[in-house]
Amino acid sequence: MSRVRFRCWGEAVRFRSMNRLVWARPVVGALVMVSVVAGMSIPARADAPGVPGPDPSLYTPPFVLSHPVAGGPGFSDTFGAIRGQGSRLHHGVDIGAPTETPVRATAPGVVTRIDVGATAGLFVEVRHAGGWRTRYLHLNDQVPPEPEAPLEGAAAEGDEAELADDAATGEPEQVSDSADGTALGEEPSAPDELAEMEPADESAESGSTDAEVAGWGIPAGIEVGVDVAAGDVIGYVGYSGNASRDAPHLHFELRMPDGTPVNPYPFLTGRAEATTRYVVPDLTDEPVSESMNVVGHIDPGDGFNSAVWVYAGVAYLGTYGSDGACPASGVRRYDVADPAVPVELAPISDNYPGTWTPAMWVGEVATSSFSGTLAVVAHRACDTDAVGSFRGLALYDVTDPATPEALAVYDAGAGTGGIADIDVWLFGERVLVGAVVPNSFLDHPDAVGDVRIVDVTDPQSPIEIAEWDLRRDVIGDLALEGIDPRESRAEGVTFDPDRRRAFVAYWDAGIVVLDLAAPNRPAFSGRYMSSEHPEGNAASTTLDPARRVLAVTYRDLDPLADEVGGPGWGLTEVLDVQDDPSLISLYSFDGAIADNDGRIPLDGVYTAFQGLIVHQRLYAAWASGGLRVVDLHDPEQPLEVASFMPPTRIDPQRQLSSPNGNIAMPFVWSVHISNGLIYVADLNTGLWILELAEPPERVKRRKIAQ
Repeated sequence: MSRVRFRCWGEAVRFRSMNRLVWARPVVGALVMVSVVAGMSIPARADAPGVPGPDPSLYTPPFVLSHPVAGGPGFSDTFGAIRGQGSRLHHGVDIGAPTETPVRATAPGVVTRIDVGATAGLFVEVRHAGGWRTRYLHLNDQVPPEPEAPLEGAAAEGDEAELADDAATGEPEQVSDSADGTALGEEPSAPDELAEMEPADESAESGSTDAEVAGWGIPAGIEVGVDVAAGDVIGYVGYSGNASRDAPHLHFELRMPDGTPVNPYPFLTGRAEATTRYVVPDLTDEPVSESMNVVGHIDPGDGFNSAVWVYAGVAYLGTYGSDGACPASGVRRYDVADPAVPVELAPISDNYPGTWTPAMWVGEVATSSFSGTLAVVAHRACDTDAVGSFRGLALYDVTDPATPEALAVYDAGAGTGGIADIDVWLFGERVLVGAVVPNSFLDHPDAVGDVRIVDVTDPQSPIEIAEWDLRRDVIGDLALEGIDPRESRAEGVTFDPDRRRAFVAYWDAGIVVLDLAAPNRPAFSGRYMSSEHPEGNAASTTLDPARRVLAVTYRDLDPLADEVGGPGWGLTEVLDVQDDPSLISLYSFDGAIADNDGRIPLDGVYTAFQGLIVHQRLYAAWASGGLRVVDLHDPEQPLEVASFMPPTRIDPQRQLSSPNGNIAMPFVWSVHISNGLIYVADLNTGLWILELAEPPERVKRRKIAQ
């Protein structure tokens, strides 16, 4: 129901269930960002006001802030923007004004620091009620020239100041989006704030008071220990430190008593929405885990990591792409014979510009036409409107990992966006690929269905043996009134070889069961519609090895729009599929569920992407919620037993943003299990190799009874 392009966010619902909803709090350090659409478009920032987001009272100082620059010039919200070549985030806002425009204390307080930094320039810090602090950077450090006698007809001193204030009004060009005057999208040459200036001892009111510093644009009487009132002049706008001479401005910060930077924009302008970004996460270098150990890690460095698969000691890592950035790196490969030290191998499927690789399968195949290790790679177009990009399957012989050989391709057809998901069925001596091409039925010139069955028994000659679509082939048996046809698209597919059937996630149209007794003639067998997530958004499915339990991911890409029962980030349903699918239980975690006040975090993308069931445990890739490991030994009582959160980093492609505009996040996209090790693909930081602690400790959880 939610059709989102570059949008997304959330809150939660009260769930009615035949059992109960179970969730667990994310591990410490889990606060972070962003989302995806049908076709996996990653959103920019939200513009939908009026829906509960973070509680502003948590970040509101116990005093009123007045404008720090005389004349009250306009400025934009640059809190949390990229700084230092992506090494950190902007902890303040930039207010452009002419040099020597007075800078005023924003609230009563005491001056606690006057100092000079290589990047911050001349700055002043003031402590206010409750231990809150404000900081004023890049102040004018030039010695004022000797006053000259005014020429006849020149403006009086008061008029001159008024003119200066008038010149400062409005939003100066190329100032408000960078603390050093760089234009939007450019990187400053060095960090622009206090260069990690936090005092080593917050209890010590350190600072300089000698005449050398006090004479540089600091008014007489302003020194450490002096009380100031709101509106008192404490300095003047300048371009000291690493600020640009061509763009003088004040970099202004507001900090909580513990030093946490808070966005001053809503308090200075009175403009606040549900998606307002009040704080930004700290960038981290180390992951955080519960009952899991890191065995190995490798980062390709350019971000946009997507699907992961592991077979015969080789890890395969896909690449994401969008119309904003399309690395087209294909599938990166790593020798993980020693998982502690992954070794890079030559990539495959990297010769298809304008595409990304959302799914893959690698395994052993023995047919009359081929014997060895086969790799099947799905390709989608980064820009669905682009002409000429490959959309389909690429097949490789990877029997010898050192010398992969391209075999053939299967083209999903013109007009489509390409293949979103695949599964492979070793059907006797045949090898069948199930592939979904979202909205192919609507976009392909011949209205070919979203579901394709491709015979790759001879991988040098793939043959499409069937195509099927809910919107065409079930027209007398199933009413889809009220559902946008474009929202009734196929998104995921899972084979059930034992019962010769397939489960197809059909976004807002539920889980469709296909009878594949004759794989070349798929037949509609049934349909499951969730009563627990009536908004729809069925994105992917995974079947346990015993073929008894199916986990269905409902990926809510816009949790503030089209919500039924309240905003939310989606959930996972556990279904009994020994017969017709029926609900057993639900699983989600705190980051995807509203708190008791009806609020939900908007600083990350807390929705599930892909999962895998192994040894009665669900391994769920939950984007900004990290990896969640859920014990399904009793499927009526799903129990989280372990979790992993990659470091919080900025997307190297500079495309990601959360509902409230945060741009740094973990983003776990995919997970695979091989030889007892857990391989996790994080969009920003690459491939992580993990192991469960033995035995895994049971993470604290909470439950909602029906």
